[in-house]
Amino acid sequence: MTFDTSSRDAVVTAALRRASSLAMLPETATRVIQLASDPNVTMGRLAEVIETSPELCARILRIVNSAFYGFPGEVRSIQRATTLMGLESVRNVTVAASLTRVFQGRSLSATFSPKDIWTHSVAVGTATRLLAEAAVPTLAEEAFLAGMLHDIGLMMELQMDRAKLSSVVAVVEAGQADVLGAEEAAFGATHQDFGAALLTAWGLPSSLSITAQYHHSPLPLPAQHRLVPALVYTAERLVAGVDRVFLLDDRSSIVSDDLLECFSMSRDRLVAVTAELPAALDEGSRLFVQ
Repeated sequence: MTFDTSSRDAVVTAALRRASSLAMLPETATRVIQLASDPNVTMGRLAEVIETSPELCARILRIVNSAFYGFPGEVRSIQRATTLMGLESVRNVTVAASLTRVFQGRSLSATFSPKDIWTHSVAVGTATRLLAEAAVPTLAEEAFLAGMLHDIGLMMELQMDRAKLSSVVAVVEAGQADVLGAEEAAFGATHQDFGAALLTAWGLPSSLSITAQYHHSPLPLPAQHRLVPALVYTAERLVAGVDRVFLLDDRSSIVSDDLLECFSMSRDRLVAVTAELPAALDEGSRLFVQ
């Protein structure tokens, strides 16, 4: 089944309207995202907002004192944590901490649960960050959040209609269609469409919404928009290659030369990054999933 652009747009617009009433992000997280896009915001003001949420404070302090960031000495205050981490990192951790609670609830099939979506998202975010640190260090934080949010459209589908998403999972499990085809038949659009619209509505950088929209096929994108989606696409393959398979992906671990050219990485460097991946995935899971 296919849908014309106007039908797809109508489906996504209606879903976005409904999503605004689902309170997917708590008020503190929404405020942090807004402040992070303000060029005049101070770290002190950001810390004040974070301190209104004890749960978020605890999560940030746990992460800033972990090997994930590797800062020397113990960090005990949010003021100090925000200064060390910087605006992007604080925003990313805030979003991650806020979304953990969304991917909960009963399983969608005998072998697949909402938590599996979040576990996969964290793994891909962690792998994307590792790749970016090796290839384009200045994009590491942006790439991390792009990887973590690439499947955020599945969250919208989960909250819009759990039964429909369960039917998508069943079709994919049975090998009757890939995830995009099954979603179009069930929802009239895909998680790529929903995710891109949601991230745009949240006011996050355009590279994140572009990644959400094209993470299944980044290579046809214009060069100026291809880098972050290509990093995420590659990260998904690396994750699959270390046996962290995700039901709703194609499960391929092949990384083509065309992909590596997108971020100027040699095959030998990719092998080195892959060797670091299992430990990084374990740390990411400990911090953001468990």
